[in-house]
Amino acid sequence: MLRKFLCSASLAGLMLSGIAAHARPAQEKSQPKQRNEETKSASGKVTDIASDKKSFTIEVSDGNAKHTMQFILDGNTQVQGKVSVGTDATVEFQPTPDGKNLAITITPRSSQSPSPGN
Repeated sequence: MLRKFLCSASLAGLMLSGIAAHARPAQEKSQPKQRNEETKSASGKVTDIASDKKSFTIEVSDGNAKHTMQFILDGNTQVQGKVSVGTDATVEFQPTPDGKNLAITITPRSSQSPSPGN
């Protein structure tokens, strides 16, 4: 009888410690996963940069149709390279609750340009 009790108690302890250990990493992992699900990407040509440098617009092609998308920047936005009007760029962004697109990362896309003299 004592053997069954000790075995049951140790099994219950193992199960509880396993659940507690498993629950903590799941909470830590849920935040980055949630961010990845909300993060979207768009590519196109930069057509306008606001004078205060806190927003910009790109022209995006969806098959035959073209439309513009506006993005806002904050202190956490990362610009990886030089971006100016006319630059082809890829923008990773998150929609904000007020309907704006917050740029997370802006990366210029390298385009092959003809060498000088051609």
